[in-house]
Amino acid sequence: MKKDDIFGGVVLLIVITAIGVFLYFAKSAPELSYGPIEIAGSSIAATAPGNGEVDVTVTLMEPGFVTIHRAVGSAPGPIIGSSGLVSVGENVSVTILVSEPMDAGSLYIALLHADNGDGKLVISQDMPVTSNGASVRADFTAPIETK
Repeated sequence: MKKDDIFGGVVLLIVITAIGVFLYFAKSAPELSYGPIEIAGSSIAATAPGNGEVDVTVTLMEPGFVTIHRAVGSAPGPIIGSSGLVSVGENVSVTILVSEPMDAGSLYIALLHADNGDGKLVISQDMPVTSNGASVRADFTAPIETK
């Protein structure tokens, strides 16, 4: 064996040992606390009549909020509007103003969130709602305006 072979082997052993020590002492990733909340009996329907508004009919078993999202494929994308606190029960014609023009014929999603008790919408704390395991959401298309 040559001196270079022994030196290379020692360096390789040190690198492998250092990686093992790093992985052994590295903190595990924290579990994400963001996840949907099951609230059976909740429902939502939405339409966009135009003029930057979305009309929502929602049935809530607990107070919550409605967010309007641009769709990314079939998933909720960026939020472009949100309601104030919506009370328990059936709420007809909750009108939400969107913060940007809606693209005619494009897909949007109204998503129901449960309030964490503070009465303010904080996306990282007010979780999306599921009912019977399915997201409580309404997909709708922005209207094509006629001239």
